[in-house]
Amino acid sequence: MELQGINVNITGIDEHVPEIKRYIRTVKEWARAIINTLPFDILPHRLIVETVYNTIFWVNCFPHKEGIHST
Repeated sequence: MELQGINVNITGIDEHVPEIKRYIRTVKEWARAIINTLPFDILPHRLIVETVYNTIFWVNCFPHKEGIHST
């Protein structure tokens, strides 16, 4: 990857990446919003998993506010 000019930023234990934390928080908020609109008291595990997949799909559908990467 270094030959192609790709820099990998690896974080260690107890290091925080604010962008990733915010992404996870957004996915959790959207998934909770969807789950709270469902008319069920108890949800099957598979439904929760698919809800998170669906949430990630839709979060990734919208372009980033700073634009799309040039490559």
